[in-house]
Amino acid sequence: MNTKQTIAIIGATGNVGTFISKSLSKGNYRLLLLGNQPDKLEALYEEIRNASPEADIEIYGCPTEASWEADIIILTVPYGSQQEIAEKIREVANQKMVISIANPLNEPYDRLATVSGTSAAEELQKLLPNSKVVKAFNIVFPAAFAKPILVGKKADSFIS
Repeated sequence: MNTKQTIAIIGATGNVGTFISKSLSKGNYRLLLLGNQPDKLEALYEEIRNASPEADIEIYGCPTEASWEADIIILTVPYGSQQEIAEKIREVANQKMVISIANPLNEPYDRLATVSGTSAAEELQKLLPNSKVVKAFNIVFPAAFAKPILVGKKADSFIS
């Protein structure tokens, strides 16, 4: 028996979300893609379908619906959007792994938006107390997902 995990990618139309979606579409996963740019989301869907016709992917318009069906939820949204998304998925994300890529930067991206001594993942964990928050991919530039070899070495990705 070949069981598939279902992964919701919220923010699939962003740079990192697009690369994560494309990468995971090559594996044995069911992907639920959500993005705030319908045209880009449809184009991503078609691109994945053309490259991997066997890919099990669907487009969703609501983070709650996508998260309800998912085993794993990947938030590829900016830090400023995490609270809004967390409020929408809190009830359906119970006991699920929620992976965040967000760096806790303010809107002009010139300083941290969190208070000293806390992280974006810790703040998200407070918003999703019954989920298992994981921080990953936040120091990897989108280009490294497409070509993970830098200066002859495989790029690292730290997970916490």
